[in-house]
Amino acid sequence: MFLLVSVLGGVLVAGVAVPAAGVTAELAKVSANALQALPKDIETPPPAEGSTVLMADGTVLTNFFDENRAYVPLSEISDTMKQAQMAVEDQRFYLHGALDLRGTLRALVRTSSGNLQGGSTLTQQYVKLALLDKAVADNDAEGIAAAYDRTFARKLLELRYAIALEEKLSKDEILERYLNLSYYGAGAYGVEAAAKRYFNVSAKDLDLTQSAMLAGLVRNPATSDPIRYPKIALERRNNVLDAMLGQADTPDVWHFIPPVTKAQVAAAKETGFDPAQVTETPHGCVASEFQNLCNVVLNVLKSMPSLGPDPAARERLIKRGGLTIQTEIDGRTQRAAQEAVSEYVHPTDPAIGLMVMIEPGTGLIKGMAQSRPNIGTNPGETYLNYTVERDLGGAAGFFGGSTYKMFVLAAAIAKGYPTSRTYDAPKVKDWHNEVFRSCSGPFTFKGEKNSWRVTNAGGGGEFDMYSGTKNSVNNYFVALEQDVGICDSIKMAETLGLKIQYAPKKGGGYQTIEDVSHNPSFTLGTAESSPISLANAYATLAARGMRCDPILLKSVVNKAGKEFEVPQANCQQVIPQEIADRINDVMKGPFNGGTASRSRIPGYDLAGKTGTDGRNTKAIWLVGYTPNLAGAAMIGIDREHERFKGIKDEDRRLQGVRIRDNTYTLSGSSGREAGQGIWLPAMRAALEGMPRDKFVPPTKYTPPTVDVPSCSRMGLNECRAVLQEAGFGTSISRQENAKPAGTFLGISPRDRAPQFSTIRLLVSSGPAPKPEHKPEPTPDPTSAPPSSEPPSEPPPAEPPRGRG
Repeated sequence: MFLLVSVLGGVLVAGVAVPAAGVTAELAKVSANALQALPKDIETPPPAEGSTVLMADGTVLTNFFDENRAYVPLSEISDTMKQAQMAVEDQRFYLHGALDLRGTLRALVRTSSGNLQGGSTLTQQYVKLALLDKAVADNDAEGIAAAYDRTFARKLLELRYAIALEEKLSKDEILERYLNLSYYGAGAYGVEAAAKRYFNVSAKDLDLTQSAMLAGLVRNPATSDPIRYPKIALERRNNVLDAMLGQADTPDVWHFIPPVTKAQVAAAKETGFDPAQVTETPHGCVASEFQNLCNVVLNVLKSMPSLGPDPAARERLIKRGGLTIQTEIDGRTQRAAQEAVSEYVHPTDPAIGLMVMIEPGTGLIKGMAQSRPNIGTNPGETYLNYTVERDLGGAAGFFGGSTYKMFVLAAAIAKGYPTSRTYDAPKVKDWHNEVFRSCSGPFTFKGEKNSWRVTNAGGGGEFDMYSGTKNSVNNYFVALEQDVGICDSIKMAETLGLKIQYAPKKGGGYQTIEDVSHNPSFTLGTAESSPISLANAYATLAARGMRCDPILLKSVVNKAGKEFEVPQANCQQVIPQEIADRINDVMKGPFNGGTASRSRIPGYDLAGKTGTDGRNTKAIWLVGYTPNLAGAAMIGIDREHERFKGIKDEDRRLQGVRIRDNTYTLSGSSGREAGQGIWLPAMRAALEGMPRDKFVPPTKYTPPTVDVPSCSRMGLNECRAVLQEAGFGTSISRQENAKPAGTFLGISPRDRAPQFSTIRLLVSSGPAPKPEHKPEPTPDPTSAPPSSEPPSEPPPAEPPRGRG
């Protein structure tokens, strides 16, 4: 081993002594081999640097990093810092050639005899750091272990790399990379981050005292940082100052940097360390103002193929690639949403409150707030974002309640049904044994225990699309769904942007659209979906049928200016504008005297729908929109809360749940609690300053006149099935007739009618009652004579209305 070192020493002498005149054949061979083997990433390494996430206005949402580093050029580093680092690591850095013979031989001899010795030159130390940095970036466990290997073979490899590197890079370039790659303790990588961490200054402003302290940390940063070990740090600093003063008589070693003086060093030693100057660099989503929203941003980034082949590789790039991540998050509307939610539902409540806002026509998420905004495992914290789908860190979803009635309405209007289509919608109706249409065709629905009784929240009667929507009449929409088809209603929902969270099957796997299409309660919102997709479906209507995928990111760029592809909104026209206009006109009803009227915002044209999901309410909603902004507010039960443990899912409900630190009891009112409690304050604040655009009025629609199928010799149910198959609606009209009550008399009109209009099924109510004969009363001679005026007509009765 000693012989090998001696031979190498001779080679090195040749390389150092005659760099200009040429080198020996052996050195040429070593250098050529090293140059050939030199990894490109060592030649010009991109050191690990954190990424910054920006809000739409340029303010910082958070930083992501494994190593807190901000790369700066050598010109942005103070001369005293360069001088101090060289004083303790490589005093002759600018004087020796490829290697410093004396230091290298000393390290090799001591290593070969079992006494491990660090790299003798700053270039060798940089090579070691760069190899380690590359191995970490590549997630290369073997490379990481090799970087810490101090055997002779490893030292020789690093020597070869150092020789080759100095042929490729200038001394200034190597020093710059070294100062930006070194670890200075307390989580600070590189001199810029260290200057900010310990002294709250930039590297270019480091003075002599500060520079000496930082230079003294590099060899043992874990045991000498001044935050935890101020005494050791000051001792190391003074040693560096002494080393700098010791070189004052040979100024040529500093490469034109003025040497320090005794007076400067003495003054520097009198200066202590001020812990008040220590700063933290916030990073990760726990440091963000909007923690849970930040976590969604991170999950979106980790799903981007442009950042790497898998989530782990993408996360490494996010934390080490020095990316600038520009989001479209609007701080004003986000704060409006968060404040509205947080004031109404508190983090530890047994209910979840949330608000999502989307810009129609662009897909921009303008607000995404929930009652548990902070990530973690403490009470009131969560890593789940309840507004998004599972693949972005979301929960299972929530029942949409009556907000799903819009999808049945949209499917009907898209098919050509006139908004005047009427149905008898009694207060209570049992739909057991009724025929519906799934994706695979007609089926007879069998309710649980041979019954499925649907009840309107209000009264019963005859309703059309306007009155049925305005008053959220359950039995009207079940009848409409029966004609439109459950499958077509679900397909319309997905066309508009709804993402159903299909439930797991008992035997494994998840339900499909076919499974859901066998459940007529879809129109009543019994399928779970993500709140953001429900808001987005309504935003599609606001954009006159233009559906866009919800987006948060505008751009991702690295330090070199390379752009990475981000998820696009993929906006496309999914239903004709005139169809959307017709739907919007109907959907204005709930805000104009209907179930959402208490959440009106003066001056804005509003449309939308309230929603509850039945007697044992799991969630309450208000989804409302203007042409410029769509918002969905929801309050739903937290199935995992102590309040609901041990209770069967069908028995869990919002009614009676105490929220706001036990000061308010929920009643399950969508209009008052989800609407006035969250949606109204959030939207009112968000809409401030936005244009007060109006919805485009629908064009007049006159359906074509078509033949009405004959119901001759048919019973009531058979006739109704034939008419429904032809696209007509049906309603029962009872009239006095000599035939027994319940007898099917025929239809009206019988020959031709507007397509998809309502045909009346005429049913006998029995003969008219015979007038009861009463004897004429004996005239009272004292009474006034009878009037010759006819009796006045009573005012016409208003049709009954139902609310739900």
